[in-house]
Amino acid sequence: MTRLTFLLGILLASYAKLVSQDAYMPAVLGTWLTENKKQKVKVFYDPAKKIYTGKIIWMYEDDQAEGRVLLDSKNPNPKLRNRRVTGINLMQNFIHEGNGVFRGYVYDPISGKQYRCLMTLQPDKKTAHIRGYILIPWIGRTEIATKISE
Repeated sequence: MTRLTFLLGILLASYAKLVSQDAYMPAVLGTWLTENKKQKVKVFYDPAKKIYTGKIIWMYEDDQAEGRVLLDSKNPNPKLRNRRVTGINLMQNFIHEGNGVFRGYVYDPISGKQYRCLMTLQPDKKTAHIRGYILIPWIGRTEIATKISE
């Protein structure tokens, strides 16, 4: 009886952890405004690949309606250097690790470089700490994004 109770406890704890992790998954979806308020990024989930991506849907420097156009001129791929920055996938291959932590890659269209990225969704589910880094998270830069729509 004791062993059965122990196994049942482990099963229930595992299920509770899984349910709590899943609460962060849909919360990350939607449109986010960067800390400097110069980019809006829409986060999507691809159920076939089980990854999250984020596309730039607006950027201050690339607002064609205001007469500003920013091209991806520093892209390492010469064929992509003439595309507008608005519309590119900024966040790539993000995987949910649990408890609001997502890891993947982020592309910086200003430098044309790709960085590893750690995104931590805060308990309010309306704020995310996004840390781009090269080798380890300690060597990098953090920005705070605010969710503005679902």
